Amino acid sequence: MGILQDDAWLHYANHANHCAQLLAKLVQDVPGVSLMFPVEANGVFLQMSEPAIAALTARGWRFYTFIGAGGARFMCSWDTEEARVRQLARDIREVMTA
Repeated sequence: MGILQDDAWLHYANHANHCAQLLAKLVQDVPGVSLMFPVEANGVFLQMSEPAIAALTARGWRFYTFIGAGGARFMCSWDTEEARVRQLARDIREVMTA
């Protein structure tokens, strides 16, 4: 099956978007974390402290940061596992409440 056959591309896109929505939902109540933009696709932009961003990086998470702004962009893809999204949310919660 090709990605353009039988709406496979739509299935994969919906999955990536779902994972982004899940991440936003799981961190919405974390003190010190705020959503910078509405989640409209597969990216989540979060505002966090620089020490929290450094702690997440030290835990092995890779994401784009906005230098000096405390912003972090997390991207979900067709093969993102929900378990990893949940682990990322747990790690965000832990570094923000440490």
